[in-house]
Amino acid sequence: MNSRSAAREIVVLALPQLPKDNIKLTNTDLKAIILALSRSLSDYAKKNISSVSADLQKIESFLLNAEIEHPDNEKHVTQIEPVLIPDTAVLRKQVNALQQAATELFNVLEIPELITHTDQEQTHEYVIFILNKYIENKEKINETIEQAAQRRKSDKKWKLGRMVRLDRDILRVAATELLFITDTPTEVICDEAVKIADKYGGDESKKFVNGVLRDIVELSRVKS
Repeated sequence: MNSRSAAREIVVLALPQLPKDNIKLTNTDLKAIILALSRSLSDYAKKNISSVSADLQKIESFLLNAEIEHPDNEKHVTQIEPVLIPDTAVLRKQVNALQQAATELFNVLEIPELITHTDQEQTHEYVIFILNKYIENKEKINETIEQAAQRRKSDKKWKLGRMVRLDRDILRVAATELLFITDTPTEVICDEAVKIADKYGGDESKKFVNGVLRDIVELSRVKS
């Protein structure tokens, strides 16, 4: 993870911690935001680990019940033997739960690296740079996102206030770079935004962010 990639992810997660007014951020402000971010990431990690444990317990319970109730084990009094489970739909559901659990744990393991990046000068400076650019241009950024979202198919025409918070914040960070920071290729900004959406929000979030970003790029090109 390079400094700018880390900065983008940190800003997405830090946006809900921003002060309500539009005062330019300082290092002191950022330290308070990062502290709040660290706490929220810790809560996120605990929640995901708890979710993983719950999924694994459900799978273990399902397998145990399947073995106990299977006709092949009627004759086994003291020891339950493994059995064949022919219902592939049920097994597929359990495999999907395990895959989701693995993804959540992977995200948790990256949290220490993300927090470490907050102390690195290049990352630190870019976090403040993006946040201040967003604060200075918030109205224009939000307006552009909403215009782009309104170009979606009828069932995806979201007002800004109706968007999932994560999707909205990812779009805000990406739009800030696309519209007001011109030293990074458009493809890099969009690709990294989609990766963050996939990491924290899953497939639906990834598709939505990708679609809206395409329209933001088209709108910015038309206006330029």
